[in-house]
Amino acid sequence: MTSAEPTDPITSQEQTEVKSLPNANRYQRIKLTLSIVSMALNVAIPLVFLLSGGSEAIRNLAENWTSISALIVVFYLLVTGLSLQLIEFPFEVYSGFIVEKRFGLSKVSLGSWIYDWIKGTLLQSVLLVVLISGMYWLLRSLPDMWWLWAAVAATILVVILMALVPVLLLPLFYKFEPIPEGELKDRLFALAEQIGTHVQGIYVWHLGDKTSKANAAVTGWGPTRRIIISDTLIESNTPEEIEVVMAHELGHHVRWDVWKMLAVSSVLIFVSFFVIDLALAAWIDSLGLRAIDDIAGLPLVLIVGAGVSLIALPISNWLSRRAETAADLYALTLTGMRDEFISAMNKLGDQNLSQKKPNSVVEFIFHSHPSIQHRIENAKSWSTATDELSDKLN
Repeated sequence: MTSAEPTDPITSQEQTEVKSLPNANRYQRIKLTLSIVSMALNVAIPLVFLLSGGSEAIRNLAENWTSISALIVVFYLLVTGLSLQLIEFPFEVYSGFIVEKRFGLSKVSLGSWIYDWIKGTLLQSVLLVVLISGMYWLLRSLPDMWWLWAAVAATILVVILMALVPVLLLPLFYKFEPIPEGELKDRLFALAEQIGTHVQGIYVWHLGDKTSKANAAVTGWGPTRRIIISDTLIESNTPEEIEVVMAHELGHHVRWDVWKMLAVSSVLIFVSFFVIDLALAAWIDSLGLRAIDDIAGLPLVLIVGAGVSLIALPISNWLSRRAETAADLYALTLTGMRDEFISAMNKLGDQNLSQKKPNSVVEFIFHSHPSIQHRIENAKSWSTATDELSDKLN
């Protein structure tokens, strides 16, 4: 299937892009800086806490309160978690609220933002208490092979959370409702049927209540799989543009990209726990820990885990970008909507203040998606190659 040659750019669109470019560059520069600072804090804070003796002090305080190992771990996690949130809260307010407001992306008040932050923090805290408590139970019960069973349990938890995201987790923060009858619904259901995939439903994601950004996804798996489209995307794009965007998302499903990336994540989880086991065994004495199951060694666990993730970041992002590019080409081949795809990419870039031409090193290390420029260039190359092949066949 081929598409028409690209139409001449619309002057107003060019003006919009030129106007948004400085804002996008500044916004992405600030977000990148904050991301790097966050990574540094994830190492620096546990390191200072470990070397200063603060970790041992809280462990001793917990032991004065109870002699039950499981409760000592929970007490330690609650105290250290609260302390960490107090340290990082101003940073998170600046990153998640002030910056978004400054660039006109956030629509919520500070009170609403804090309410969502509390919900997210509580949810994250519960998951971490369960995960870390389970890990230290394994350290006590199976000191030789704890890392293997911990990795298995963590992988299973990730798979469960994937299924719960659209039906339990996202609804805690956003409103969803079935897409109304009409052309768009018919188009998207026909698209899903065309490629032979079943979705539980198509839902409007009321992202516009909180931000001007746009997004769309196929979330969940099995009985929870559904298409979600933000109201901001519906408002700013034509039905054809939304169709080609969703063809990309469904392309991930057809190509099993979610499960492929889960496999990559699982490998990273196993490697992380294995390296943590080696680090605990190697540095017990030098750090003054009693044994590998000493909860005072948790900062070391966090440091090593963060280090492994940082080393793996460029590799996992490279694999993710390859999957995204393949899904783009799948959508183009399925729909033939090259012009609509390019238009949708430009609109998404402008709406989300994406840096369309980021530094190549920054893109390689930090970006899980190809830049807007690369995606548009790939779309143009796809069309040219298709047209040439069609000419030869004719």
